[in-house]
Amino acid sequence: MKFSLPGCLLLLAICPPVYAEAIDLQCEEMARQLIERFTAEGLLASSPGDVQQRARAIGLDLCTGAQTTAEQQHEQDKQKALDNWFMEATGDKPGNKRLKNFKR
Repeated sequence: MKFSLPGCLLLLAICPPVYAEAIDLQCEEMARQLIERFTAEGLLASSPGDVQQRARAIGLDLCTGAQTTAEQQHEQDKQKALDNWFMEATGDKPGNKRLKNFKR
């Protein structure tokens, strides 16, 4: 099957762009579950107070840090994948052979 440049450009213009969704670890829900589990295990006092608020803040802080790290790793991996795909950074993969044959 042969593709022409105008046909490819038309296809690109018609298709909507696709974006990856942001990473959401649902930190608020995770912190709530953490407090519930600690309370159920007897590690936190069952009455709401300063200890529970501090535990919630620690849980949110840890989860937010994990989410930030995951987003950074995702961006790095996405860039690495794009570099490998477009710049042919790794040799002898099937995409490289296809592109070499296409250039002839």
